[in-house]
Amino acid sequence: MAHETTCSRCGSSTLESGRIQSTGRIHFHFENPLFLTMRTGYVPVTASMCLDCGTIDLTGEVDKARKISKQSQEKE
Repeated sequence: MAHETTCSRCGSSTLESGRIQSTGRIHFHFENPLFLTMRTGYVPVTASMCLDCGTIDLTGEVDKARKISKQSQEKE
């Protein structure tokens, strides 16, 4: 079953996927990632724009974030 996403502002389902871009890709960077991991502290970010109200929502790659987050390690 596909998960239907809706706009966080107006509730519309007319969203278009994309990315926010400058001279390169935009990434979320942890202030204090786990030390001595083979992964960078950068988490890729994707975007979607509501075609009704113009709101742009950003979403980070959760799997990678969990692997490099100190907070995730503390829960284990």
